[in-house]
Amino acid sequence: MTKNSCTLVPIESWAYASPELISSGQTIDIGLFAEALIYYDTVYVNPSNQPQLAAFINWFIKQGALNDFYMLLKEGCVKFYEYSFASSAIEKNGEYSIYNIQDVFQVEKDSFEKRFLYSDSIEALFPKARHRRYLYSAFNGNVIESKAGEFERAIENARFDFKDPRRNSIILQAFVDEIYRVKNLGRPPEIKTIINTDPDGLKQTISFNISFEYLNNLIGHEVGFNNGSPLTAAAHSNRLIWSASSLGLDLYLPQPMSTLVGDKLYESKKRLTKSGDIIEGLKEKVEFPDIRFLVNSGKLSLRDVLLIREKSKKFRYWLQQENGRDRDAIIAYHTEVAKESGFTTGARKFLSMFGAIGAGTAGSFLGAAVADPSAQIIGGIAGGAIGYLADVGSKFGAEWRPVVFGGWLKDRIEKVVVEKE
Repeated sequence: MTKNSCTLVPIESWAYASPELISSGQTIDIGLFAEALIYYDTVYVNPSNQPQLAAFINWFIKQGALNDFYMLLKEGCVKFYEYSFASSAIEKNGEYSIYNIQDVFQVEKDSFEKRFLYSDSIEALFPKARHRRYLYSAFNGNVIESKAGEFERAIENARFDFKDPRRNSIILQAFVDEIYRVKNLGRPPEIKTIINTDPDGLKQTISFNISFEYLNNLIGHEVGFNNGSPLTAAAHSNRLIWSASSLGLDLYLPQPMSTLVGDKLYESKKRLTKSGDIIEGLKEKVEFPDIRFLVNSGKLSLRDVLLIREKSKKFRYWLQQENGRDRDAIIAYHTEVAKESGFTTGARKFLSMFGAIGAGTAGSFLGAAVADPSAQIIGGIAGGAIGYLADVGSKFGAEWRPVVFGGWLKDRIEKVVVEKE
């Protein structure tokens, strides 16, 4: 696998991933996948359940492009990554905690075909048995199933964050920021969190300076935002990072999830080497169509996306050059590709990414990451919660130098991390 040639894309739309889509009834962000397909040789698609996978495949079917879907699978351009469990905040007697929930079928090895492809939602798309058999064969060898046991530290870290008022504030702030952006409401309020512990030290009460009902009224109750959503978001952020770092993948993320991922990557690196500077950002307006919006609104087809993909090899080459990436070059490439593809009228979008994208960064901190004894000390003192940060931080720069597509505000988490030191 060439580094920075493959990316992981969660397509589910929910409170912390493209909430404007779920509020309008779109359960998946197919535009996010389409955009990632332009920038990466291989896209690992992460559907959360069977109906989402069916909606994904049906996008190809409705365009008469099922053969294109099969070809993308055959050529290794599209693969699937499935969490064979649910990371969800569970409420009991008014108290919330986060768990990885895995049933007896999910725990079985290589059970994706049985659990997903034999489902009613998929079979409804393929009423003929011979068509279903072809579908099964196409998926064979193109799915990674991850089990709950691999993500225990990620969940422990989310529980750890849930006890920290500063971390709760930035998690909720990310959601509030996105609502205000989508609804054009101007500057969002600054979120404050207060955590009170009872005299026995057994129960904590978390309160915010903003009403969740107010937020639901703004974005729409279809989004399903509730008291457990921030905790669930923390767990999803952690497991995405763990998956990407374990497989050496980049991440192509929606808002506000990319904000949480950026915060956690920065904190991981900061705790290990006392420096988070390797996490750099790039946000520029480029002459290029907003692929994600155009696909989600039905104004751009798969054939259009594949045409742009064919002409976008320069993007992929740029991403795969770990040293000496010229920022001006990636901007110029967008203008050139837009002209070659014929998408020049009114075509302007923000290119947002962060991670190890700067020139000459790959070796500048590697020695420090290996030599710093705090990696072992952190894990030994605090157990799995902080050990997760150390494990991620140690991979960042050694075997994993990710680029993450999405927005991120460095100054917010930087302030939180400094206050903790």
